[in-house]
Amino acid sequence: MSLDVALLRETFNRAKEENGGTKALGMSFYKRLFEKYPSVRPLFNTPPEEQHKKLMASLGAIVAGVEQPERLLPYLHAMGIRHLKYKTENAHYDAVGENLMAVLAEHLSKEGEWTQSMADTWQAAIGVVAKTMIEAADNPEAFREELGKHGYESDGFKRNDPAPWIDRATVSI
Repeated sequence: MSLDVALLRETFNRAKEENGGTKALGMSFYKRLFEKYPSVRPLFNTPPEEQHKKLMASLGAIVAGVEQPERLLPYLHAMGIRHLKYKTENAHYDAVGENLMAVLAEHLSKEGEWTQSMADTWQAAIGVVAKTMIEAADNPEAFREELGKHGYESDGFKRNDPAPWIDRATVSI
């Protein structure tokens, strides 16, 4: 399946506008994640009221950069490596993907529609993101040179940037 970039962007733009916007979406995400997967709660030091901003900024950067692999891949590799510090395990990516799909469907269904093609598009995108992040987390050394070229330290954090989850060149949330 090829990724329907226009549909991905359209649904994310809707998510930003509908049903309380990205704050409501992000808060729903963490509420559901912690209810369904309570074992991941200790991995988060930031309260959901702040953590949702990181999630939405990351989603925004991914959606904005989907047609710019030269920017998106280093961003995702850095994020995968950075998540090692947070004790993220490969199995957590499935939980996050499942949870994001559920809250997106609920969020977008309240004021509009959530179709099978939307679900397929988001499932494909989430799968590629997870695979890319896991690839980097499983072998950080393989991405050291790439990260350096794009302003990241070997631990996935951006040099002199307290908010590495924001791709300032592409994100708009």
